[in-house]
Amino acid sequence: MRVGLFRRIGSFIVDAMPIFVILSLLFQFFVGDLLKQDNYDTMYAEYEALRVQYFGDIEEQYANDEITLEEYQLEFNEINPQFQDASEEQYAVLFEYMVRVIMYNVFGFILIYYVYSVFMKGRTLGRRLLKIELGGRVNAWTLFVREVLWKLGYWVVTFVIGGVILDVVLISFSKKKQTLRDIVTRTYVKYEGVDYPF
Repeated sequence: MRVGLFRRIGSFIVDAMPIFVILSLLFQFFVGDLLKQDNYDTMYAEYEALRVQYFGDIEEQYANDEITLEEYQLEFNEINPQFQDASEEQYAVLFEYMVRVIMYNVFGFILIYYVYSVFMKGRTLGRRLLKIELGGRVNAWTLFVREVLWKLGYWVVTFVIGGVILDVVLISFSKKKQTLRDIVTRTYVKYEGVDYPF
């Protein structure tokens, strides 16, 4: 019997949590400031000052129940184009920083997950805890193709949702419970100590 959906998801979550913690700590203590442009702090302060200048009154009125939500939204929609014009330069700097943060997290996760998988030879902590393992040809190249290109890379390209849905459908409804990455790399996920084929 091949491994089902929930064990596979569970093992990935167990493996992903420490990686997110590592990325967060690295970001907080080292990388966060490196990703900022030289003028980021100034632009952020200017952006916030402009936001207060344009929206401060209506936000205060709404918070004090002086205007309804509908009135707030109408005034916000009237003011917003002027605010966007005034804050265009600041917004561009903030947006670039946000893109850098997203890229750091995506590529950092992929790199750490791949190195971790290769170091553990596919027998990651999540798989060990849930008593499953990879079968078939498991080496650095197949792990790269399987874990980086077909799992994480494909999920990034499909904005996670498309890739996860396809994986869920293939694992849930196919007889062999194989995803595209399993088929391409000729690997499969099995219970520990169970030999295939059957």
